[in-house]
Formats: sequence, structure tokens, C-alpha cells
Amino acid sequence: MTPDQLRLLTELHPRQILGLADAPDYWCPQIRDTRGGGTPTDPEWHAAGLWRKTYTWGIAITTPGDYMEERGITAPEHAVTLTWRQITAWADGLPEERRTAARHARMSIHASDEAIAATVLFAPAVAEGEELTLW
Repeated sequence: MTPDQLRLLTELHPRQILGLADAPDYWCPQIRDTRGGGTPTDPEWHAAGLWRKTYTWGIAITTPGDYMEERGITAPEHAVTLTWRQITAWADGLPEERRTAARHARMSIHASDEAIAATVLFAPAVAEGEELTLW
């Protein structure tokens, strides 16, 4: 995924992100069928007057006005797109321990657990045996 596609993914609610990481075969259709959208939280996209829109093929940051959901994935109005297949590939590529942590956090009763776990999903993975140095 590109950095902009990851930014788009972070526009979703933490519970949705955790669900996609844990069970994309369930959560992709769930998000697709609810046809959600909204004002992006990303300051750059917000300032540009863009909108997050859900389509049958995926999600996009796009210009307002597609009320009949007629725009295809290659429409010039989209700033960034992300297909359900790309989201599923992202989830399948996550290390199993991150997917398990996402499942546990999603089932937690504490919303703060969801937000923290969703943030951890996007942190770079550290190779086994590699040490991190704090300066």
C-alpha cells in the first residue's frame, strides 16, 4: 500500500480498522454495504474540501458530489483510492501477532484499547532479533 492509501485506511473508525485486520472477509462487505462516508480527519484532505466515500469497489478520498455513486476507481475526482482486495491483501500481510492483538482489542470494552491497537497496526514491523535504539 502507498502512504496515501494507509492514510485513507486510518480515516476509518478504529473498530473498523481492527475488524479489517482481524477478519477482512467479514468487515469489507460490512463497510461496503453500510455505504459510509464523511469529512476526513486528515488536515490536508479536510482543507482541500475532500470527502471520504464508500463504493462497491472500495473507498476513496474524493470531491463531493457523487450522490449516485457513479464514479469508478479511475475517476479523476479521486485523490486516493483503496479497493477491498487491497485491504484484504494488507490484512493478510500483517504478522499473526498483530492480527491477534487487533482481535483482542476489538473485543475489549475499552475504546482506548481500540484506538491504541489501531495505531500499532500501522507501526513499522521490527524484524525478529533486530534491536531498536532509542536516542
